[in-house]
Amino acid sequence: MLSDFQARLEEVERLVRDDRDEVGKRAGVPFIVFTYDPGDEIEVDEEVRNLIEKLDYHDQTVAGIDMRELVFSILEDRGILENVIHLERRDRDRLLDGLKSSLLDDGEMGQLASAIATAAEDADTVIIYRMGILYPFASASTLMGQLETNTPDDTPIVFCYPAKVDDKSLRFLDESEGTYYRARVIGHE
Repeated sequence: MLSDFQARLEEVERLVRDDRDEVGKRAGVPFIVFTYDPGDEIEVDEEVRNLIEKLDYHDQTVAGIDMRELVFSILEDRGILENVIHLERRDRDRLLDGLKSSLLDDGEMGQLASAIATAAEDADTVIIYRMGILYPFASASTLMGQLETNTPDDTPIVFCYPAKVDDKSLRFLDESEGTYYRARVIGHE
């Protein structure tokens, strides 16, 4: 028997594999947000990797982006990873401001969104997972806003997001981030 998140991941698979006309910019819904309980992170991570393999098996080119690895690689490439680790212990506010400007470019197309957009150019589907690393300096909404006009029309982008649906808004790690009308939310309550 499938767990709740396995059944919802099957819906993601259906959308990006069989019913692509329901998602993507042409459908007016360029993003899919798959939410899950943060306590299920390990199981969801394994199932998301299985989904990527399954889509690959069915001849889809999938850009699977581990957000945690992406954040650390950008910080390492910029030569600031050690400084970030030390700053985390000393001055959290300064750290968050630094991460926002380093990774999000204060609202313009930041390095995170640029890396996702580049991966989307050669992919049929983009799946982004392990997004808890963004808390509390960024959210899926921030990235969707930066990506909306900078990705191919026919490439759905799936955000696997440790959040829950609360009425019509998302609560990322129990903090509200509002709604995003251009995403199909496949969520739990």
